[in-house]
Amino acid sequence: MSLKQRAMLRIVLIRMLKSSILIFGSILVFNSCSSDEVLSLDEQHESKILGAYDEECRWVYAQMNHDYLWRKDMPDSLACDYTTDPVTFFKSLLSSKDKFSYSTHNSSYVGTSDFVKYGFEYQEYTDGNTNFAQVLYVTSPKLKERGLKRGDLVQLHDNKIILGVLCSNGFESRDTIEGSSPFEQTTTVYLDSIYQIERKKVGYMCYLQFNNKKDLTNVLKHFYEEQIDELVLDLRYNPGGLVSTCKYLSNSVISENGYGEIFQQCTYNDILSREYFEATGSEKTFNHFRIPNNGKGLPGSELYGLNLKRIFVLTSKYSASASEALIISLKPFMSVVVIGEQTYGKGVGSWTIRNNKYKYQLQPITMQYYNAKMETVTTDGIPVDYYVPDGYSTTKRNLGDVEEPLLKTALDLIKMEKLVMGGNACSRSVAFEEQNEGFKAIGKPSFWRDY
Repeated sequence: MSLKQRAMLRIVLIRMLKSSILIFGSILVFNSCSSDEVLSLDEQHESKILGAYDEECRWVYAQMNHDYLWRKDMPDSLACDYTTDPVTFFKSLLSSKDKFSYSTHNSSYVGTSDFVKYGFEYQEYTDGNTNFAQVLYVTSPKLKERGLKRGDLVQLHDNKIILGVLCSNGFESRDTIEGSSPFEQTTTVYLDSIYQIERKKVGYMCYLQFNNKKDLTNVLKHFYEEQIDELVLDLRYNPGGLVSTCKYLSNSVISENGYGEIFQQCTYNDILSREYFEATGSEKTFNHFRIPNNGKGLPGSELYGLNLKRIFVLTSKYSASASEALIISLKPFMSVVVIGEQTYGKGVGSWTIRNNKYKYQLQPITMQYYNAKMETVTTDGIPVDYYVPDGYSTTKRNLGDVEEPLLKTALDLIKMEKLVMGGNACSRSVAFEEQNEGFKAIGKPSFWRDY
């Protein structure tokens, strides 16, 4: 019997069983479980026989088959095992080209989110015996008041943050910060400043995530009113976010020759391309820069145009998605000087697919994006013009400090007046691992979300 025949037979048997379940529905109750819940062997066997996941998995397949960028790489529907849990099933549909799509708990269904912010971000380290974390930045006012700062070494236990130092025998605690977690992150704009560099006003903004554009509006208004000449945008801790917010920030920065031009154009799979063509006459979708109203629009529509000729962007290997989209979208219209490390490499986008009926929601890749010149971000990321390594992990200097290695490089280049693209950085940072030989980073930093 062929694989296709076996699959069809399995579907028939499942449907027969489902008919029996409906007959005895008054006395039988079945609960779905998440992929991280541990089932007994009897429960696993029962779930497979009764098709507990069948309906949700078929919903997952239908959504992916319609929206997924690489839908043609998906297995045939008749060859799929609909008895597996939805997360495992979702992963089984992904293309070998795909390193970004993921599924999470549907917060509308379970009432919680998979992602929790604790008011500070960190990188974990170990020497094989001792585990601890180094604080990268603190966003919670409560934690700042309690003395937690960038560069501190901590261990996390429930709602306790244990501060300490490294000794010959490992991590030694010195103080404890207690309080209920999670601690709130108040804004996505971590820091903004204006520096006077000779005759120029230089704006600096450390931006953590492309989320609510309201966080940006007051800062951009301030930069506009102060008539800054240069902007240093720090995206070293920014893994991406909303396209609309990326466009808003890009639109505020871009020189006036970009007003009305293409911000982003996107391509899709064959089904969506056909639907877009039938609706608009084009298989692609287009997003254009607007003419700024400089605060004269209706509340919530303020768009301040800085009209800059160039921008300095500070990056790390974790600058991804919308951070990369901003860089690539500005390049056709102005000089973009990238300082730090080559970016992550995500030139594709997605949208969230959910149904309140089901426990899981999907975040599949649905589009490839390009700038006005049909340039995109490769999987290798965006190369830098000035290489300064370890930008995300080095905490010797506070963010915004004029001697902080990445910011210092940008300010030194502004002082020079003339840029030599592809040069070397003016300074070198030293990563924690180099300062403390024997300790290695554990996984990715906490601000990162695995795609």
